[in-house]
Order: sequence, then structure tokens, then C-alpha cells
Amino acid sequence: MTLRAFDPLHVVAAHLVILVAVIHLALGVSNWLTYLAGGIIVPPDVRWPLFVLSGVAIVAGLVAAIAGVDRRPLYAAGVGLMIVYVVGYFAWHVGGHRPLLIVGPGTHHHGSTLAYLVAHVFAGPVEFLALVSETALASLLGVLYYRED
Repeated sequence: MTLRAFDPLHVVAAHLVILVAVIHLALGVSNWLTYLAGGIIVPPDVRWPLFVLSGVAIVAGLVAAIAGVDRRPLYAAGVGLMIVYVVGYFAWHVGGHRPLLIVGPGTHHHGSTLAYLVAHVFAGPVEFLALVSETALASLLGVLYYRED
């Protein structure tokens, strides 16, 4: 195994990967456990199992990158997942908070869609941190993808 030169972009990317994984694992596990405590194995809100699975996938990708696997596919998958997170967050809100993402009962907002979306960027510290981290990570992984030989 060859030792790669220290690259600050890789260090920042690794930290962002861990942050995004922790956010999604914490949200997914804590919310899923709420359903499990009530005897419901498969929650009606599928975001929580998906958060757990995607959080585990993020950690697995970081472990694979550290182990020396070809990073370009990992970077591409990471960019794709971050786009799914960000677009999914806004689509879920605009789509009416449907528990099965695209089907099921929903709620509707009133007024400007743009104002509604901006309000959700600043809905709380976790939402804001997640969106900023996911966007930054997608950008950084795109740069690393482009730079990779």
C-alpha cells in the first residue's frame, strides 16, 4: 500500500462525510426507534429506514476510500446521494410531507413556493447544517472527482 500525500481537500471531505453520516444516522435511528418502541417494525414514514441505510452506505464509502478502492466511483456516488438528500428534502416539503415520499396523505403550503423553500432552509439548526453540509460535500466530491487521475 502506498501512502498518499496529505491533501487538505480529502481531510475536509472526510470530515463532511462523517458529519452528514452522523446527521442521517442519528435522525434515522432515533425516529425509527420511536416506531419500534410502539411495535411498528416498518414505519409509515420511509425516510427513517432510508436515512439509516444511506448513513451506513456513506460510512462504508469512506472506509472503502481509506482502504484504497478506486475513488472516482465513490465520489460520483457521493455526489449523487448528496443531490438526492438536498432535492429530496425540498421535494418532500413541496410534495406535502407525504410519508411514503410520493404517495399517501399530504399537507399543502400556502403562498409563495420560493418563500416556503427559503423558510425550510432556515427551519432549524439541524436542517440548516444538513443542507449546508450536503451541498458543500457534493461540491467538494465533484472537485475531487474531476481531479482524480
